[in-house]
Amino acid sequence: MFMKLCLIVGGIAGCGGVALGALIAHAFKARLEPAALATLATVSQYLLIHGLLLVAIGAWLRHMPEALSLRIAAGLIMLGIFCFCGGLSVSILGGLRAAGSVAPVGGTALMAGWLVLAWIGLVRL
Repeated sequence: MFMKLCLIVGGIAGCGGVALGALIAHAFKARLEPAALATLATVSQYLLIHGLLLVAIGAWLRHMPEALSLRIAAGLIMLGIFCFCGGLSVSILGGLRAAGSVAPVGGTALMAGWLVLAWIGLVRL
């Protein structure tokens, strides 16, 4: 079930990254300030990168379904996507500036997810 969740969230994140990139290039260019466009471009990149990472973890879980460390890494990546990408997007596009305050939590979760993967490589493989 968790493997399926990784694939679903990863696919949605990847789609969101592509869609946001298209919106930045076409619809938002005339409506948003350069700093906001740059932030959204970062969000788009992070969605693409971490969506792909979740798909890879989902595939890895197929071969190691009981690997708690992989589940922890994926959970941190999902939390990071939600807080970092979601927080910044809602802050800029929704006008709710306070939502951006969760971005550092998301960034920390993304880094922690990558470090858990490094730990798996160091200790488990």
